[in-house]
Amino acid sequence: FSLGGAVAVRYGALHRDIDAVVSVSAPARWFYRDTVPMRRVHWVIERRMGRLAVRLAKGTRVAPHGWDPEPEPPHVVASRIAPVPLLVVHGDADPFFPLEHAYQLYEAASDPRELWIEPGFGHAEVAATPELIKRIGEWAYAQR
Repeated sequence: FSLGGAVAVRYGALHRDIDAVVSVSAPARWFYRDTVPMRRVHWVIERRMGRLAVRLAKGTRVAPHGWDPEPEPPHVVASRIAPVPLLVVHGDADPFFPLEHAYQLYEAASDPRELWIEPGFGHAEVAATPELIKRIGEWAYAQR
């Protein structure tokens, strides 16, 4: 889910010890700031006061210097997942990442791949219904 979905895409592209990859509500590229929630996320991770606030509020420490080196973004590596199946799931009501991220991941990937655009679905596990989780699980199980 979300950044974890991007991690799943990268792992699937770089390793062969998997049966399938599922990416839900994931960004296709890094440093996206075109929505209010993502501008807030970047404020938290890029500013000293933001990092202090998240450490005090959530107990999460954010490194101040960013990635070194910067990893290739998910849409760049998505084509390397095949022949492992990829499922991209995204909601049309996601306030963090618009549908363009799902389409970019899907279009960059090679077959076998599926794209599920979920009507009314917001962002990640917070918005996922038990029915959607069940469908995703059934898809993943069928790939074994």
